[in-house]
Amino acid sequence: MTNKTIYQLTRETIKKGLYPVIERLGIETAIRVATPVSVADAEAALREALAEEELEVVAVVDVQAIHHHYNLEYPEFKILCVGDRAETEAGMKIDPGLGAFVPLSVICYDLDGETRVSAIRPTTLLALFTDDELQQVIQETEVALWRALTEGVPQAELLSEEPALAPGEERTRTRIKMALNLVLALVDAEYSIHVSSPLPRAQIETDVRNALDRRGQKVLGEVGDTLLVGNPGQAHKALAIEPDIGVFIPLSVTITEEDGETHVRTVRPSTLLAFYDDPNLRDVLQEMELLLWNALVDGVPEATVHSRQPPLPPSGGQRTTAANLPGKLGSVRPSK
Repeated sequence: MTNKTIYQLTRETIKKGLYPVIERLGIETAIRVATPVSVADAEAALREALAEEELEVVAVVDVQAIHHHYNLEYPEFKILCVGDRAETEAGMKIDPGLGAFVPLSVICYDLDGETRVSAIRPTTLLALFTDDELQQVIQETEVALWRALTEGVPQAELLSEEPALAPGEERTRTRIKMALNLVLALVDAEYSIHVSSPLPRAQIETDVRNALDRRGQKVLGEVGDTLLVGNPGQAHKALAIEPDIGVFIPLSVTITEEDGETHVRTVRPSTLLAFYDDPNLRDVLQEMELLLWNALVDGVPEATVHSRQPPLPPSGGQRTTAANLPGKLGSVRPSK
């Protein structure tokens, strides 16, 4: 078993301990619909609906193609990375940490002959960002994604129970999500890995790309200052356990210039421990965090580490994440 400090064990226990509370309250991480039309037809309709909501598809990740390259069997699976560029830039001026979560992911995949379409729930971020203006944008974006999926996808059957949370609406779940920020603050539960360097951005980007590649993290695309990153092996394991975790894939690594220094940030996958109960999936998330931490902290030259927390290593060590996991999406059925 991997050795952990008391500090690590405490944070891990609290993050995992939030899961029963979140599940009992019915807080969902994704907006989900099902449709009998093909993945291609659902994607085409979804693109039109997103455009009507002024959400641009800025990048596409074909999970099936990646896994076929590695000789892994996989059904159709597309990840559309979407966002409003102007609102994203404005939001990052309020809090640069937002870059670790944008663009947002909408996924289309085949599950036993049925097409599932899921989008990340932006209001999940209400637990992390407290600025009033940013919270309003987050809620407006959720409403737009809800309309795109429920009204834009042909013959959509709604699988989500939690309705969209519009700005100004007083709902218990909205208040709870905002209150989670206090809980996370009390346990110093950082949501991002953050380092900086005095070296120029171009050099840092090259070093970060090389450091990620050495640890199996592939750059699948880029949007502005953001590298879209994923590890095919980890993604295969995570998606086989819970396909809808695709709304958190790919991971965003932002590289920005601020006050004469280059800053690199990415989300901490352990932030998701509060939303998933499967022990194998939790190990995969912690494995992701360990590799990302090593890539940024060791790969950025002359790095100043702004994150106070060391990574949470997998409970059983990295070897456990490769064993006894389902081999393809068809072997599991996500809960309704």
